[in-house]
Amino acid sequence: MTRSRTRPKPRAAARPAPTRPPRIRIVVADGQAIDRQGLLSLLRAQPDFECVGEAANSGEAIERCASLRPAVLVLTLNLPSDSGDTALPVIHAALPGLRILAISERGVANCLILNPPTRSRLAAYSHVPRCETGTDCLQMAMAHGALGTVRRSADPDALFRTVRAVAAGQTAYEPRTGMMLSHGGIGAGASANLGLSVREMDVAVLLAEGQSNKEISGLLSISEPTVKKHVGQILKKLSVQDRLQAGLFVARHPLIFSRNGTSSG
Repeated sequence: MTRSRTRPKPRAAARPAPTRPPRIRIVVADGQAIDRQGLLSLLRAQPDFECVGEAANSGEAIERCASLRPAVLVLTLNLPSDSGDTALPVIHAALPGLRILAISERGVANCLILNPPTRSRLAAYSHVPRCETGTDCLQMAMAHGALGTVRRSADPDALFRTVRAVAAGQTAYEPRTGMMLSHGGIGAGASANLGLSVREMDVAVLLAEGQSNKEISGLLSISEPTVKKHVGQILKKLSVQDRLQAGLFVARHPLIFSRNGTSSG
């Protein structure tokens, strides 16, 4: 009696191992070695990030990014430029397709532009270094081509989210910068949202330059009482307390305020 052989059941085809998406390649550019290493340590702790290079100035950043082709350049705005200009626009001009995330030089609490002091409290801020640009650096970074912005005082998770968004080609601006964009605070035509007339815009720019009412009167060929009236309207419309805060507001929004020459009124 012969036994019938049972055929072995065919083995199920092995499922291919799930493929991980490629890690995000990052170059970090910061003018301060300790800060740069701190950023690298933070970013390297993320499993989907790969830090492929670092730079201490704009020339090194351009060289590293041209050769290493990162998905994102994480750049702090204290980065020195070989030409003496701001580093970000120099890098953007050399590598226009590069996706850049800009980190502010200081946090919100220590920024005289975002938190302008009144004249009576100005002495309390004497220990805070002045911003070289005289404006909110992240708004300028956005204008110079950064796809993402992060305050130095932000939580690390905000940095990680912004890196991932920028790597995907998305814009990701921190709340204050994004708010200015959504309200038309950056770019042509934004002055209409402030409610200032053309003449008030002229006066506001001269206030930011430190001109007195008498000097503004002479420059714009209008009377001092008219200048005083314009200054009062500027303070009211900008919701600021004094000339100092009005001047800082103008400095904070350089893409809105520009000298358009004289106008009647």
